[in-house]
Amino acid sequence: MSRSAPLGAPDEARNVLAITPFRRLWISLTLSSLGDWLSLLALMSLAAIFTADASTLVQYLAVSGVVLIKLAPSIVLSPLVAALADRLDRRWTMVAGDVLRALLYVSIPLVGLFFPGFSLEWLLIAAFLAEVVELFWTPAKDAAVPALVPRGLQRQAGRLCLLVGYGTAPVAALLFAALASVGNLLGALAPSLASPEADVALYLNGLMFLVAAIVVAGLPIPKHKSAGGGRTGTRDADLLRSVWTGRRAAGTSPLGRGLVLGMLGALAAGGTVVGVGRLHVEGLGAGNAGFGVVFAAVFAGMALGMLAGPRILKKFSRRRLFGVSAAVAGLALLFAGAVADMVLTAVLTTLLGVGAGIAWGLGTVLLAEQAEDAEDGDRDRALAFLHGCARVVLVAAAAFAALAAGLIGDYTLPLGPLTYDLRGSGVVLMAVGLVAVVVAWISYRQVNRDDPEAGPGLVPELVAALRGVDLTEDEDEEEPGHSGAFIVLEGGEGAGKSTQVRELTVWLREQGFEVVGTRQPGATKLGMRLRGLLLDRENSHITPRAEVLLYAADKADHVEQEILPALRRGAVVISDRYVDSLLAYQGAGRDLAPDEIRGISDWATQDLVPDLTVLLDVSPEAGLSRLGGPADRIESESLEFHDRVRKGFLALAKQAPERYLVVDASEPQDRISKEIRRRVRSLLPDPVDSSSEAVTGMIPVIKND
Repeated sequence: MSRSAPLGAPDEARNVLAITPFRRLWISLTLSSLGDWLSLLALMSLAAIFTADASTLVQYLAVSGVVLIKLAPSIVLSPLVAALADRLDRRWTMVAGDVLRALLYVSIPLVGLFFPGFSLEWLLIAAFLAEVVELFWTPAKDAAVPALVPRGLQRQAGRLCLLVGYGTAPVAALLFAALASVGNLLGALAPSLASPEADVALYLNGLMFLVAAIVVAGLPIPKHKSAGGGRTGTRDADLLRSVWTGRRAAGTSPLGRGLVLGMLGALAAGGTVVGVGRLHVEGLGAGNAGFGVVFAAVFAGMALGMLAGPRILKKFSRRRLFGVSAAVAGLALLFAGAVADMVLTAVLTTLLGVGAGIAWGLGTVLLAEQAEDAEDGDRDRALAFLHGCARVVLVAAAAFAALAAGLIGDYTLPLGPLTYDLRGSGVVLMAVGLVAVVVAWISYRQVNRDDPEAGPGLVPELVAALRGVDLTEDEDEEEPGHSGAFIVLEGGEGAGKSTQVRELTVWLREQGFEVVGTRQPGATKLGMRLRGLLLDRENSHITPRAEVLLYAADKADHVEQEILPALRRGAVVISDRYVDSLLAYQGAGRDLAPDEIRGISDWATQDLVPDLTVLLDVSPEAGLSRLGGPADRIESESLEFHDRVRKGFLALAKQAPERYLVVDASEPQDRISKEIRRRVRSLLPDPVDSSSEAVTGMIPVIKND
């Protein structure tokens, strides 16, 4: 049988990172992204420090200006930059972009040191210029990835780049908090370093960009050929255009409008924390270190919510969970504005992030599902619309929250013998939190109309989901069988099973499912030894009946140790080969009695039958021509043998058409994947979608990607 392997997310990451040029590019992107986030935190803090002697309104205006600068270039200059960037060399555009950003960010504390009267003005100018440079750098980066990665691994490479782009946010925030503490220590040891102009974070930031440029300079990125029309492939090439063209695809139904409303409301809550966080924690006595902790809490909470939330409450209606999560984000923000304790503020902002992360992950999946039922392009337009709106809402919320806090000001209220410090930032947090709760309620009402997944009541269903049981289950009796789904891919040599197992596994994991990708033979320790025996060409003496028993032993061990435990805990198991391969290869191929083989197989597998068997049908000539490397014992059989195997598979599919999907394996890979997904979607209890931004795709936040 063909060589294949179970593919999970760690395996896919290792496969892509094994490509040396891409690994070096990935390291460069990690440094650049970390530097980008670190610069945002440092610039917001410096803006507050440079205006420390001014009024509260001026301080908030300075912070608001830094945030708005993160968005303004992508709105105003994106179309022009996209046309120019398409004509530039990719590698040297990235190198120049990293070098220029390094110089710009390092110049900010230097200008503040030597020209203190011009410090704030240069900070804003340099920040704007750095964003313009990034507009050139981003499409060059997007075009470089496909040039270094084979087509079959480009999707995994894209996910790794996306993870780096947004997964470094909490890392940068914690690094910033640590650097703030180091800066205080350096100031105590050397008074010349005590001034805020000598900001350690920006110096380190510049160093990371320079190292990133050095790494990229040595990459074998091919010479760029202009695609014409000024389109480089980056989805943010024209932010306003993506919002305008995708609005109808996203909001044509109450469900779509409710999802967009709830998601943007939750993200606005997170943006508010970013906008007023620096000066709010200053009032709590925490300073730069506290701002880094709060920033990290928000984005780490978002990542945790997107990845863990739907898995913990997998028996809870997704639409209800969406609305409840958005409300939790609003409530957490409301209480964060009311408390005056740094530790409690960090806990509440983490809870805010978790709620916003769950709402974003589920909302993206549900919105993409709705769009997929219309036209193929609607899904992409809907997600582009959501991505653009999210960036605008996050930046606008951060900027205008800072402005509102400055207009409100800070007050000390006498409460008898006590006093209460009413800060403008706290008022804004509470007000936006209250609005977010109201928005979540409206969204909940719209999204939960005619919800097919909802139970009889919100509270009973939530309690049951937390306990991990269904409302319809008898709590005193264990329900027999399993709650998972078992999907098998079959086919002859070179049919592309391992590729489709990988694609389907990744696709389902993006939607929040627990997925176990596996193979036969060779998924267990015993199976690996049996695989070596069965496929080694030196073992040509194995008789057909012994061959059947060896394969059956592998299946017995595999089902008992791997498949049944996964199914019982509700996972989706996707297997490369199962019993039908034994019937086709040893039954039809070796001309043994199929009924006898089936009896042995049923006993070995405990009568476990797949919910769906996908047969990738390909002619033996075409399939064998796809194989690379030396042929194993099965692959080296005669063409007549493989022809009998193919006929055996087709006969099995004809006997049980209700659980088979026969696909022409000579079709393009993307078309095959789409057909399989359509059938799998109807099989699973929760319909799913193929959007790569659903759960693993990070939130499109303030930075450009």
